[in-house]
Amino acid sequence: MIIDKETKIFLEQRVKNNSKLHHLLKPKELREERLRQLKEDNLISPKISTFKNIKIKSRFNKNINLRFYFPNNYNDNIKTPIIIFFHGGGFVMGNLETHDFTCRSICNESEMIVVAVDYSLSPEYKFPYALSESKDVLQSLTDFENEFNIDLDNLFVCGDSAGGNLATVLAINSSKKNIIPIQGQILIYPCVDLTLTMKSMDINLDGMTLTYDTMNYFIGHYLKSKKESVNWEASPLFSSNLKNMPETFIFAAGLDPLLDEGIAYKKRLEYFGNKVTYKLYPGQIHGFLSNSKHFPKSNECIKEIGRAAKVMLSSRSA
Repeated sequence: MIIDKETKIFLEQRVKNNSKLHHLLKPKELREERLRQLKEDNLISPKISTFKNIKIKSRFNKNINLRFYFPNNYNDNIKTPIIIFFHGGGFVMGNLETHDFTCRSICNESEMIVVAVDYSLSPEYKFPYALSESKDVLQSLTDFENEFNIDLDNLFVCGDSAGGNLATVLAINSSKKNIIPIQGQILIYPCVDLTLTMKSMDINLDGMTLTYDTMNYFIGHYLKSKKESVNWEASPLFSSNLKNMPETFIFAAGLDPLLDEGIAYKKRLEYFGNKVTYKLYPGQIHGFLSNSKHFPKSNECIKEIGRAAKVMLSSRSA
């Protein structure tokens, strides 16, 4: 089993500090702990052209907070492609701040508008609440098309972990023509099988922030019952039809309980004739993308995500 030097240091430090395991914290405590870590890391945010915080109303008449990021080369006289980003956090934690650094970086590397979605969290709002909100966000984009000169013919979705789940469920809905067209998806260690039955669920190193127990905790908060774990809108791996899916890029971590389900999803997409690019970061753990202070490989992955967006854009115009 390959473990990068930085990963080894991170895990050893967590053990030394007796860091609390996610699944032993209440959701509110977990969210507070994540924000505490963010403040402690004190990352210097990448510079972008500008950003705008915007609220929209969901079908539930509840506000959804969005953050629009505009790249340094943004020109409101030219139509600009758009990436909708859904943050990870097991459907229980995460917000606009936890992935601000990541979204700014993707915005610059892709040279596209990035929209971060602050969807409602579990257990206060269980499946399919966050998914319904995510669909509403996509449908709302036409309201901003002219204001920001958004190129809705080049709409891509992106997300890490639980956010990858929401992104790919939207992509499947798009392939079924249930929502506006999505032209590509970029998934970072996506959570696509909520049954938690894959062999990689056995991966468990001292200090890891995501284990089987953590996933069981997250899914227990997200779903109303275990029966929902085989609903394809909860577990997109189980979609019976993956025909006509948009081009897909999947980035994976080698030391990740979600590793096998990402591989299985890649194979199912390929079985249905879809174009898929897969890249594995062997010595990394789940969550490395949004922890650039501790995991230098996250910077490489961000650049790969930017390239992926550009590749999908160029393949559409070819």
